[in-house]
Amino acid sequence: MKTIKGPAVFLAQFVDNKSPFNSLDGMCKWASDLGYKGIQIPTWEHFLIDLDKAAESQIYCDELKGKINSYGLEK
Repeated sequence: MKTIKGPAVFLAQFVDNKSPFNSLDGMCKWASDLGYKGIQIPTWEHFLIDLDKAAESQIYCDELKGKINSYGLEK
C-alpha cells in the first residue's frame, strides 16, 4: 500500500445539478481546494467519464488523466 497518495474522496456522494458538483472540472477544483490528493470517479455518471470511450481510446484516457492531474489530483 505504498502507492496511496491520500487523502482522497469518492465523488458519487456529491454529484448534483448545481455547480461545482455538476462537472468533472468543478468537482476536481473543489476537491483540490479542500486539500484532497486523489478522487474516485463514479463510473455510472456519464458526464464524469465515458466508459465506452475509455475502453476504446487511450487518447481519451490520457486527456482525462491530464485534466485530473492539472488540479494536482490522481484518479
